[in-house]
Amino acid sequence: MKRREFLKGLGLFIGAMYVGGWNLDRVQADGKDYFRFVVVSDAHLPVKTNKHPGKSEQERIIKRKIATIDEIGSWTDVGAVVLTGDIVAETAVQKEYDFIKSYFDRIRQPIIPVTGNHEFRYLDEKSSAGKLVVSTPEIQRVKLEKFKSFWGLSSLWYSKDIGGWHMVFLSTEGPLPVELGTEQLEWFKTDLKMNADKPTLVFFHGPLMDTLLSYKKKINTPRTAAMPADEIERILGENRQVRLWISGHTHTPPTNESFADNDINAFNGHVTDIHNTDLDRDRNWTNSFYVYKDHIDVRTWDHLEHKWITQFDRTFKA
Repeated sequence: MKRREFLKGLGLFIGAMYVGGWNLDRVQADGKDYFRFVVVSDAHLPVKTNKHPGKSEQERIIKRKIATIDEIGSWTDVGAVVLTGDIVAETAVQKEYDFIKSYFDRIRQPIIPVTGNHEFRYLDEKSSAGKLVVSTPEIQRVKLEKFKSFWGLSSLWYSKDIGGWHMVFLSTEGPLPVELGTEQLEWFKTDLKMNADKPTLVFFHGPLMDTLLSYKKKINTPRTAAMPADEIERILGENRQVRLWISGHTHTPPTNESFADNDINAFNGHVTDIHNTDLDRDRNWTNSFYVYKDHIDVRTWDHLEHKWITQFDRTFKA
């Protein structure tokens, strides 16, 4: 593919998608032979109060989150910011969405969102002990519809092309925290079959099973890995064009040996899970993806030190 054709493909992608007031045709890739997107996962906006109960601590974490998004907003070559779920802090109540609106209004880059478990799974009110309470299927459906409406989505799952690359965006919808429903799974299979000739990236809140070391008891379990695991493994086994599965949910940071190890992160012989940590901490990191016509460079930025962590630089061929 010639460079002009690649950039034409970028323009088609950018002009094709509208997300809640943030319009993808507002950012162009003119003059560049790559398309850069940044993944922000588990932003938990404004802040997880059960994790940070103190007022001063909450203010400190929120200030760090604002500094992180402002830094991303200063990167002039970023074509889009992908949100891989748990954008809301805890229960997807209106005050969380109000903060999200003001937070992403700080940047000019378009937003591409999918759901995490916190977008739909819990009642508005916590228990008397301050714990999250799993809601009914009816309430969960209402919250999923609210997510669609807020972001201006016609569907919770969708796909787009960037040049010769195919990008699939999947949303968890329960009943397990990171589970795909039957209709979405069928759509996923069909979409991959229709785009079998294109190297593909998949974005989903939950990681693939066994793409992390079991460094905690909850890791690599049905509550923390993409479900249904057997069906997803079968689908990916039949679609060897899938190169990367891009996920969050486990909050695995770069300080963990599982974060960026191609051997640990490998799945099914041809897929690599790229793990993205949360923003609910004093030190934040984000992954940037530089999409070229024949490969993708993945790089990790330290928002405290304001530099690349070069030991995590990775390249994946188309």
